[in-house]
Amino acid sequence: MSQTEIRKLPKKTIIIIIVLIIVAIIAFLLVTLSKQAKMTEVLDSLGYKHVSNVIVYNVSQVEDEETKIRSKLFKVGFTNDESKQECFGLINEHNGKFKKEIECK
Repeated sequence: MSQTEIRKLPKKTIIIIIVLIIVAIIAFLLVTLSKQAKMTEVLDSLGYKHVSNVIVYNVSQVEDEETKIRSKLFKVGFTNDESKQECFGLINEHNGKFKKEIECK
């Protein structure tokens, strides 16, 4: 029977792996926070002045089948602080203009 030899990773490799993990976590947080900040501004322009707990669930590219126009569709959830309601819905962005389909409970 032959025994397998176990070799340790060099310290330099371990440090590089840790740095890459930290950079990936920071990048993820920056992307998430920028989406939330953008949606807060968009909601403000749509008439929801005081909102909190903004969550962007999904951003997808959609295309109208008839006109072949592409746009972005945001699935969002937030709390409207003025009416104390939880709101969920869709916001469609096309050429910088936003359309909303939001339901508050």
